Amino acid sequence: MRWADLVVAATNDPVMNKRIVDEAEKQGKWCNRADGLSTFLIPSVVERERFKVAVSTEGRSPGMSRYLRQVLDAQLDHRYDLMVALQEELREAAKEAVPSQKEREERLWQVLDDEQVWSLLESDPVEARQIALGMVVR
Repeated sequence: MRWADLVVAATNDPVMNKRIVDEAEKQGKWCNRADGLSTFLIPSVVERERFKVAVSTEGRSPGMSRYLRQVLDAQLDHRYDLMVALQEELREAAKEAVPSQKEREERLWQVLDDEQVWSLLESDPVEARQIALGMVVR
């Protein structure tokens, strides 16, 4: 174990997993225990072009982590990637036009809460952008 930077205790024997964790702790190694608390997490990940979402139950239920990943994977469609790109552009425009960080944040949130912008993201992204810019840079 001395050569390892990270240790994963993932046997089907809880006693063995504890021994692995104890030894890793003695050596000052980070350790993930599949059946218990860990010093680092291995999450289930939903990955898109412009963002990632990680889910972890901290070892309490790997099945639930996987289930939640599948639910999120089905729900987070292409519009979310489009919104990340739009928010990135809006954020830069807001930095130039709105001096207050609090006000910029509020205006960007208004766009996130706007159903019309969301519905236009795929069908008419130019119109979605114009509406959003009007909300942020007034």
